[in-house]
Amino acid sequence: MNGEKEARTGTVRTVTGDVDASQLGITSAHEHLLITAGAFVKLDKDFLLDDREVMAREIAAFTGMGGHTLVDMMPPGLGRDPEGLRELSERTGTLIVAATGFHKESYYDMAHWLYHYAAEQIAGLFRAEIEEGMDQWGYRGPLMRRTAARAGVIKIATDYYRWNKHTDRWFEATAMAHLATGVPIASHTENGVLGDRQAESLISLGVPPSSIVIGHIDKNADPYVHRELAAMGVFLQYDSPSRLKYGPDSDAVALIAAAAHHGYADQILLGLDFARRSYFPSYGGGPGLGYLLKTFVPRLKAEGLEEVVPLIFVDNPARALSFAGGAERDRQMMAASQERMPQ
Repeated sequence: MNGEKEARTGTVRTVTGDVDASQLGITSAHEHLLITAGAFVKLDKDFLLDDREVMAREIAAFTGMGGHTLVDMMPPGLGRDPEGLRELSERTGTLIVAATGFHKESYYDMAHWLYHYAAEQIAGLFRAEIEEGMDQWGYRGPLMRRTAARAGVIKIATDYYRWNKHTDRWFEATAMAHLATGVPIASHTENGVLGDRQAESLISLGVPPSSIVIGHIDKNADPYVHRELAAMGVFLQYDSPSRLKYGPDSDAVALIAAAAHHGYADQILLGLDFARRSYFPSYGGGPGLGYLLKTFVPRLKAEGLEEVVPLIFVDNPARALSFAGGAERDRQMMAASQERMPQ
C-alpha cells in the first residue's frame, strides 16, 4: 500500500445494507455508540450508553460537521445493540458499520463459549453475523434473535502482553471467517502493544495485510513501532484525540505526521473511541463526536497536514472497510444481499 493507493471501489457492509465504498464519505473509524449491558457496564456505569435519542443528538454533531459514516466496534456479548444501531442509522441518515468478533480475554469468564468452541465453530458464529444478521442478544444464549443488521467488520483483541493458546484459536477463527466472507478485521491493542504479533498471526493465516486494521496504536507513542507496523501493509488506527489521560493531541498529531512523512499517509485511520457517558455532552459530559472534525481536523491542517486529511477520513476508510477478494466477490455479495431484502 505504501505509495500506491488503491481505488476507492468495493463493497462495505453497513447495518442498513451494502453500499459502494465511494458512498462512505467522511468516516470515523472507531466508535462506541450504544452499550446496553455486559462487562463494561458491570465494571463502571459510565459505560452505559443505552439511550438512542441521546446518541442520535450526538451523531448530529458529527454529521453537522460533514461526517457521514461511523464504525461501531462493540463485539457481541458486551452490550452491542444491533437493532439500536440500525435505528440510529435510519434516523440520522448516517452509515454505521458494526462488528462481530471478540474483545480482550480479561472481559470473559472461563465458562464463555469462546473458551470451549473449536476454531471452526467460532468462525461459523462470526460468519452468521456477517452473512445472515447479528444476534440481538450477542450470543449470550440460549436463544438467538437474528436481526436485519449485518456485521461489516470482525473485531479482535489482546490483553497487555498476553498471548496464549486461546488467542491462537480465536485468531484462527477470525482468519477463517475473513477468508470466507472478505470483511475486514480491526483490532484492539492494549496500550498499543502486540500489534505486530496480531498482524503477523493474521497474515500467516492467509489474511491480506490490506484487510487488517491495528487499533489504539497511539497509546504506544513510538513512531518507530508505527513505521514497522505500516511496513507490513496494515492500516494504523489512531483514536486518542481529546482524551488527555492518554496524552495531549500534539502527540497524536506528531505520530500522524511522522507516519505520513515516511510515506504511510494512505494507511492511517482516525476515530475517537468514545465509550463513556462522560465523553458525550448529551449525557452531561464532553467533548462529543463533533470533536474529531470541529477541533482535531483544524489542528491537523494548522500543523501542515492538510493534504492528508482527505486520505485519513475518506479514501483510507473506503479501502479499509471494503470486502477483500476483488470486484467479482463484491458483485456476488451485493447480489446475495439484495436477495435477502424483503420485497
